[in-house]
Amino acid sequence: MEQITSGSYKRVVVLADKRWRSAPSPWVLLVPLLVIPAVIFVYLFMVIFPDATWAELFAKISEKVVRFDWATVNWGKAIPNLIMLGLVVGQFIYLRWAKQRERLTLSPDGIRYTSALPDSLKRFYPGWSVSWSEIGKAELIAPQAHLVDASLVGMTLHTPSGKRHIRPAVWIDPQTYARPARFSLKLKPMAPSRDEIGREVMASEVVRYMAEHAPHLVIDAKLDKTTNAHSLEKDPHGRIAIGIVVLLMLYAFIDAIVGPDSYIDPPASLLHIYIAAGVVGAILAWFWLRRSALMVMEKIGLAVLIGALVGVAMLPGALRINALTDASGVGSYRYLVTYSADGVVLRPVNDGLPNIDYFARHRYWDKYAKGEIYPVQVHKGILGFYQFNSSVIIDDINSH
Repeated sequence: MEQITSGSYKRVVVLADKRWRSAPSPWVLLVPLLVIPAVIFVYLFMVIFPDATWAELFAKISEKVVRFDWATVNWGKAIPNLIMLGLVVGQFIYLRWAKQRERLTLSPDGIRYTSALPDSLKRFYPGWSVSWSEIGKAELIAPQAHLVDASLVGMTLHTPSGKRHIRPAVWIDPQTYARPARFSLKLKPMAPSRDEIGREVMASEVVRYMAEHAPHLVIDAKLDKTTNAHSLEKDPHGRIAIGIVVLLMLYAFIDAIVGPDSYIDPPASLLHIYIAAGVVGAILAWFWLRRSALMVMEKIGLAVLIGALVGVAMLPGALRINALTDASGVGSYRYLVTYSADGVVLRPVNDGLPNIDYFARHRYWDKYAKGEIYPVQVHKGILGFYQFNSSVIIDDINSH
């Protein structure tokens, strides 16, 4: 930061978002993810070998790890799941890292916002800058209800190129800011009044700087201009988001019932697909909802809900995508009818296709001798897993 002063205030001030500086370290999440499984693993060995000393216990654990047959691991499924877990953890760390580099720069020439996103993604949430002379009006806007903190008060800068929105109270000078204690026993019987919040906003770094370097901008601290930011049903983005939530729920429910195909492997083995879809859905929903007038927690909640529902909708949706992208089209393959203790297992005649252990014993199968050929429609599309048309077989069973 440049230390040249002009009058009573620094010439150039580079501010940071205090909400991210006060947030806990990513290690608060990562350490339990690493430590808890390790503790459970050690505890299981303690139960199995109750009389072993610590040295003997760790020797047995080391021996077990060294002698483990890694060839038995299905790496085709394990690696994608590990990659998705790594991406989720990596995203948490990156967002923490990136947000700490988000900046609001105030200078005698104007105000500049630096986006936290890398250059390749800044088109989704770009930075901007305006000179003081371009700003025709600056007004404070507060939620009509639930105004419990100065960080909820926004400021709209009216310029010829459009409106720019900031929250003055969240931007602080990182060189002088003292982070409040994480835990406090001080009782707060009631939320501050709108006047008290208005005074806190007026005392913020942004407003104080503007008062000195842009005296033509008169800012009213009464917080008379309000927005129904809390009303989902009145906000256009909120109404559309609710519609998206309903449509995703209906699709997941209906397609799960009427869809013709079923998974051959357990859906749990394809978590990387559902998680990836959910993460992408949540990110896209967040970037879209950021343009709304909803409260921040409502935006986050809706984005997370939409992401979760996209992941759920991918349970039947993945079957649709995989079938539609099968280059071989509707292919019927020869399977052999075999029997197990629990039901019927269809085994492929040709190598490379999976066994289908899906059907329970039913008198329908009594007409097929062991080893008899049975045609099955199998798909494998862009998502890389096998599925089969179960509805045709189930219809035959029900009509038998």
